[in-house]
Amino acid sequence: MKPKRYITFYVLMILSALIIGARLVNLQVTNGEEYREKSDSRTMRSIELMAPRGEILDRNGKPIVSNRTGYNVYILSNRNRKPEELNSLILRLCKVINGADVELTASFPIRAYGDGYTFCKSAEDVEKWKKENNYENSDSADKIMKNLLDKYDISSKYSKTEKVIISATRLNMVNRGFSASSPYLFMEDVPIEEISIIKEQAEVFSDVSVITQPIRTYSYASLGAHVLGRVGVISAEEYESNKGKGYSINAYIGKSGIEKYLEEYLRGENGAGNALQNSEGYSMGYNIDKEPVSGRNVMLTIDLDMQIACEKALKETIFEISSASTEAEGGRDANAGSIVVIDVNSGDILAIASYPSYNIETFSEDYNTLLENPANPLFNRALAGTYSPASTFKLLVGTAALEEGIITPEETIFDTGKYTYFSDYQPGCWIYNQTGATHGYVNVSQAVRDSCNVFFFDVGRRLGIEKINQYAASFGLGQKTGIELSDEESTGVVANPTNRKNAGGIWYPGDVCQTAIGQSDTLVTPLQLANYVATIANGGTRYRPHLIKTVENPDKTAGEETKPEIFEIIEMDESTRAAITEGMRMVVTQGTAQSAFAGCEVSVAAKTGSAQVTGSYTNGVCVAYAPYDKPQIAIACVIEKAGSGAKTANVIRKIVDAYFDNSEENDMETNVLTR
Repeated sequence: MKPKRYITFYVLMILSALIIGARLVNLQVTNGEEYREKSDSRTMRSIELMAPRGEILDRNGKPIVSNRTGYNVYILSNRNRKPEELNSLILRLCKVINGADVELTASFPIRAYGDGYTFCKSAEDVEKWKKENNYENSDSADKIMKNLLDKYDISSKYSKTEKVIISATRLNMVNRGFSASSPYLFMEDVPIEEISIIKEQAEVFSDVSVITQPIRTYSYASLGAHVLGRVGVISAEEYESNKGKGYSINAYIGKSGIEKYLEEYLRGENGAGNALQNSEGYSMGYNIDKEPVSGRNVMLTIDLDMQIACEKALKETIFEISSASTEAEGGRDANAGSIVVIDVNSGDILAIASYPSYNIETFSEDYNTLLENPANPLFNRALAGTYSPASTFKLLVGTAALEEGIITPEETIFDTGKYTYFSDYQPGCWIYNQTGATHGYVNVSQAVRDSCNVFFFDVGRRLGIEKINQYAASFGLGQKTGIELSDEESTGVVANPTNRKNAGGIWYPGDVCQTAIGQSDTLVTPLQLANYVATIANGGTRYRPHLIKTVENPDKTAGEETKPEIFEIIEMDESTRAAITEGMRMVVTQGTAQSAFAGCEVSVAAKTGSAQVTGSYTNGVCVAYAPYDKPQIAIACVIEKAGSGAKTANVIRKIVDAYFDNSEENDMETNVLTR
């Protein structure tokens, strides 16, 4: 009996070993990969740790754009989670994070409407979205929503608005490559109060991870918004064109302005880590495998104090103009404008402002409101706005006439009230049209002072449109300036027969007269105007306007400063410059800008213009430089619907006061500004 019991014992031992061995083979070999993935899905997920972007500084090293620590909320993949659980999680997060529903649906073109759904974007945007998401252009909003509700198992218990939120989010998760190796960035820069709720309710928000990451912060949220630009999560289109450069689907990228132009320097090198979870899927924080490397700092030519002064003066003056008039023609409807301040001896842009502006930090939340604003705050008027130069163009025509020997500085022309050279077209001088009077005999300086139309009708006709276009090109009008943000800059146009013909119109001989006084088809940007006046002020050297002073080297040492770049030298006789600038000085001491500059301690030379626009309103235009004898800065300002250029001169006065007050202070304290 004893030997038989041993045999039974040994058999049982062998059978147990075989069962355990088979189980181990099943776990480690046969289904090892599946169990490993399940285990990993419960313990960690790879995450990208965003590198702090380089700071953007003004010309004196004052920070304009920097970084702070913020909290980003990610949804982690979990293959054991049912679709309904994910849908419910999305709505729970929306209830905790203020404004999440608005941001999640911002780019989704469908909204709840009545008993169904409707498209809420432009036809062009909807068509593009359908193409990107593989829908037919003929598909209705109701048909698309039915497809998404079925595809993502979105329950009928939800309201139509909730269904839109879930559908938009789920579709975006797919488009952004949501997977076990790529968590979904649900919301960025979430306030600490809302983060606390998420952490306190860990059992409700399992599969949610909170990561601290650098967030862009601004000295003034709307200051220079159009030029600085913004950053955002990379789009699918941007990802396709940049993934070879190391971008992930959740990366941040410059979307516009300097942020976009200098992306390769500002972006830095992202780090890597893992979001940790316990076996129930609760977040356990994260660890770091690779530390991120910050981007390179950039110093602009912008003077922060001047930028503040410009934006303040522009906003105040627009309000003053609109509130002081009860008539549209007098400026009641003035609501937008721009201003550019440039160093006449280098092309450095010291300030560039467009009004109305927007808050970069709340861009996503405000996006729909900004789009609906009739004043178009997203539009960069300084670079992309094109306007008739009006009488400021007379400076160019006068310069061309003097240089070509059409007139001399002393020669006078009699203002007859009406210009009668053409039998079928006889335009009048503005003073004759208003009062029946004339300017009498005037030379070119006096014609600039008085803005005498008849004088410039005559010299413009004698010059001819070809010569006018030649000088306009030399001064940089009707062409891009060469500024770094060239893809955001309009070209403009100078009136000529070819352009008129291409537009389907007819060019008449008398059209040269309207061109000569800055009307007709000519359209220029405020930046072009500023650089044009800077070229006159410095005696004929046209610099490339630029915004970037220096970019930090990779080793974080100071980079080399941008050197002034000359685009063209106009061989302008000193007598020509003297005659034109004397006229500009008289505009300030005796002419249309006299009231604006009364009591000004700095000698200023200026020219105003009132540009009549179809639709019974007049834009105000003013260009200037200072000081008159030793030019340092040139300024151009346009205020839409201002009523007259004289009203726009008030902005220039405020800027001159601010610049030279600051200039004296800075020269005394730090001596860092090169004017």
